[in-house]
Amino acid sequence: MKWRTYSMKWRTLRVAAVLLLTILLTVGGCGREQELQETPGFTESQTKSESVKETADRTVGETETKKESEKTEEAETETDRETDDQAGRETESQTAATESSQTETVPPSEPETEPPTQPPTQPQTQPPTQPQTQPPTQPQTAPPTQPQTQPPTQPQTAPSVPVSGSRMIAIDPGHQASAWNELEPIGPGASAMKPKTSSGTQGCVTGVAESQLNLTVALKLRDALQARGYQVYMVRTSQDVRLSNKDRADMAYASGAEIFIRIHANGSADPAMNGILTMAPSAGNPYVAHLSASSNALSASIVNHIAANTGQRNIGVLATDDMSGINWSQIPVTIVEMGYMSNPDEDRALNTPSFQDKIVQGICSGVDEYFASH
Repeated sequence: MKWRTYSMKWRTLRVAAVLLLTILLTVGGCGREQELQETPGFTESQTKSESVKETADRTVGETETKKESEKTEEAETETDRETDDQAGRETESQTAATESSQTETVPPSEPETEPPTQPPTQPQTQPPTQPQTQPPTQPQTAPPTQPQTQPPTQPQTAPSVPVSGSRMIAIDPGHQASAWNELEPIGPGASAMKPKTSSGTQGCVTGVAESQLNLTVALKLRDALQARGYQVYMVRTSQDVRLSNKDRADMAYASGAEIFIRIHANGSADPAMNGILTMAPSAGNPYVAHLSASSNALSASIVNHIAANTGQRNIGVLATDDMSGINWSQIPVTIVEMGYMSNPDEDRALNTPSFQDKIVQGICSGVDEYFASH
């Protein structure tokens, strides 16, 4: 805008100068004509002739002056256009620089005002000295502390390789096809008596006998333990046997086994009762108190791993001193009560092969954990 203002003023001054020159020429011509008329021998025709000539000369001069003025104006107009175009380009460059600088996180510096007679300078762009796309220095992909993958009551992860293939485990599938109601002492030197072998319970929905369920799971357990490298002794592999609880404990000890696992299922008059538990002798057991600590450790490892695998309610380890199969044992022993066959949901689950496999793997992991420290 400043360039246009200066250009307008300049053209006005030039036009005024041309008009002033024209007036001066006209006045000068009139004076000369009067001088000629006063000169002797000057005629009217000569005056007219010279007047016409002077008028023509002035016209030619004015025409040339006008042409030169027009040329000058055209040149100035072209100069103004170039100046405007250049100023427009400068404005666009400054606008682009301003928009570019607005995208930077660093605030732009004050633009320098250029004098009108200087050519536009190159727009200054903010150097990307402080990029803001740098990721945070502290990764957020992990919590500061290691989360616990298992609740405190869950068992430790069992080793994937057995401690030794020479270790022997005795398995007793509880009960048998027919009960043996003849009585025997519940422990060495005991006066209390119990039937040698009871009939056990049966499924309230499936109707499956406990003795059959115990045998099915025990055979799966044998195969799973052997797959982990253990030697396994089976007290029975069929329903058609006649064995007392004392007989079973003696057979397990005679086999050379280090631990004795007795497989059972539970029953209750309350159909809502459910959950997994194991049994072991108490520290005050009058017959096998010396086996209490090791038997409780074995029982705890097994019940925790089963509950972790199946999702059953973990009732825990029940201390008992009136189970003949425990009191006659001479090696660490546990009774595994896999669940309540008197509960419709658990009865169905206990007779499902996939659920049985979970129980079996839980027992195997409990054995691995026990042998890792015994």
